[in-house]
Amino acid sequence: MRKETASAGYYESPGWNTKHPRLQMLTVDDLLGGAAIDYSSRFGNVTFKWAPRAEQRQGQVQHFL
Repeated sequence: MRKETASAGYYESPGWNTKHPRLQMLTVDDLLGGAAIDYSSRFGNVTFKWAPRAEQRQGQVQHFL
């Protein structure tokens, strides 16, 4: 798996001249040890995208926890 991860190459961040692995493999042990995904953090976590909000249907009750 590590060989396949390494063979994916690198993403080069335009404008920042930084390279980041396209695929990254982190184990639970790595994460508990403080490891994190290597990405350009200039604009926050751009690896995560929020889903669009669903439209509320007429007569639908909205619950809050």
